[in-house]
Amino acid sequence: MFGAAAYLAAAMPAAGLPAGAQEERRGDWQGDGGWDRPRCDWREGRDRIRCERDQGRWEREREDRWRREAERKRRDDARAKGVVTGVIGTALVGGLIVALASDSKKKKARERQRYCIERYGNYDERSDTYRDRDGRSYPCT
Repeated sequence: MFGAAAYLAAAMPAAGLPAGAQEERRGDWQGDGGWDRPRCDWREGRDRIRCERDQGRWEREREDRWRREAERKRRDDARAKGVVTGVIGTALVGGLIVALASDSKKKKARERQRYCIERYGNYDERSDTYRDRDGRSYPCT
């Protein structure tokens, strides 16, 4: 019987305090399913020193967690901006290459037409042929 009483006394050290006081002694409730940090103002001596040291460590860990999260978000944003920039840049460069290639094809076609007109004189642009002395049409080569 003495052992049972000692067990109950050890398991409930603040049983004589009202419910609100027990919560104050344990820590600050954050509403997220856990306790944020213990309060040190009711402790004394080494326990208070240890509690305040732990509070400082917990604060640093929380700030570090916040910094890591902010850095991760910044990296994700930068990565997304880089992808968008790459896609837009690729589209612009591709369009420029197509425009230059198309322009060079048109330029070659104009040079070819000019050559055929100068060489044969009776060049037909629509059919890309010329009419020879025998009356037949031949492709301009």
